[in-house]
Amino acid sequence: MTEMPKENVDGNVLKELASIVGEKSATSAKHIRYAYSYDLSFVSRKNPDYVVMPESVEQVQAVMKFANQEKIPVVPYTAGTNIGGLCIPERGGILLDLKRMNKIIAIDAESHYAVIEPGVSHAQLATELYKHNLRWSWPVGPPSASVSSNAISHGIGGLSGRYGLNSEEITSMEVVLPTGELVRVGSCAIQENAWHSCLPLPRMDGLFTGWLGTSGVVTKIGVRVHPIPPVLKVFTVSADNIEDMSAYMFNLGNYEICDDLTGVSWWLAQVPIPYPYKPKPDDAPEWFSFGTTFSWTEKEKEAREEIWEMVVASEIEKGSSLKKTVYPEEALKARTELPSQIVGSTKNYTKQAGGGISWPGTFTPLKAWGPVYNDWKKILINHNLSPSVRVTNYRGVHYGMLRAMIPFNKKSPEETENARHAIVECLKVDLDHGGIPYKPPVDFAREINQRAHPGYLSLLKQVKKMLDPNDIMNPGKFGI
Repeated sequence: MTEMPKENVDGNVLKELASIVGEKSATSAKHIRYAYSYDLSFVSRKNPDYVVMPESVEQVQAVMKFANQEKIPVVPYTAGTNIGGLCIPERGGILLDLKRMNKIIAIDAESHYAVIEPGVSHAQLATELYKHNLRWSWPVGPPSASVSSNAISHGIGGLSGRYGLNSEEITSMEVVLPTGELVRVGSCAIQENAWHSCLPLPRMDGLFTGWLGTSGVVTKIGVRVHPIPPVLKVFTVSADNIEDMSAYMFNLGNYEICDDLTGVSWWLAQVPIPYPYKPKPDDAPEWFSFGTTFSWTEKEKEAREEIWEMVVASEIEKGSSLKKTVYPEEALKARTELPSQIVGSTKNYTKQAGGGISWPGTFTPLKAWGPVYNDWKKILINHNLSPSVRVTNYRGVHYGMLRAMIPFNKKSPEETENARHAIVECLKVDLDHGGIPYKPPVDFAREINQRAHPGYLSLLKQVKKMLDPNDIMNPGKFGI
């Protein structure tokens, strides 16, 4: 068993934190701290020393000023649904739970953006947007998850095939720096109530996206939202191998007609994912794909169908194993009625395992999907794990996501360690093919740093030092 780090609970610190947020919103109670010490991933459990729940920007500022003064680590947290150990404190300190900051500040239905606090969930925002016939790029994740956290962590969503990552939909930010200073980036920095664009200003929002909560606390965020066209059509196919599926997704992706274009291996198509490894039936295709399209008119839908039929015919003419399939109605709901309450919970993937799930989730060029998946498959089966893999196009065919969802028995240290070894082995393969992991645990950061250009690491350290001189913001997450 991993030895827990020494705890540093101090009554005077707790008293000061309670004076900022109120006695009911600051605690060092062991049973509460325990609830924040782990997630579903293979990352070892570590307790925070305090849990603090602010409800205003001013309270966040006061907590950060105090923490910076006393050099106490701070880990920002919203819904805790990530599976990369991102909110598990590496060095104890304050767990800053932002879920009470859950206001939708504005929805501009004319200019198509919303302004929200970090605690706003996907379900909460969806409810309000649908009143205006608007949508966000919902991920296939729990409705309780945070919209803001998904966006600043470069999360994906159901519009990634058309618009790209959810971080590409950010329009402005308000951030509390580790020192307690309040800053704004984007149009809201120039005019208080203008949240429509990060451009043409310097892209300082990049100082807070992809930084794993190590550079500041995002307290407000503007995001682009989009009208909902009324006509839905989902294109579904199967293929016997990753090469045929990749060729189809490249061909169809070139036409940029899909909001979402995704392929899943047979093992990921099973709910729950088989654990331990279970061989695929010989007569079952290895890959399935769905391409979600929304159109404004029936004629537009028919034009999209014509393109799809042309793509399928051209792939089959090349000798592809591609076949048209009928997608189950319940599965279609899970992909189109988002946020999803059907496939949207990671617990559905872990029922046969024992409460654990992790991934090598990566941004990988489509041309590398075949060689990477084939190596992943060997590695995972060798570890008695299912090759439950998903591939998704971003912005047509610009690049894509290659992700393995790996359940394991978290009650068993041996099985957890087995999964960790397999996942890190898979990560190394992907890094060698040009892929980059997203929402990476510290184990991944170490592998990234071994391959990184020295100038990249130097700049990363300089920016971190500038923003966080006492290294208190989620310290240790970058493995440097």
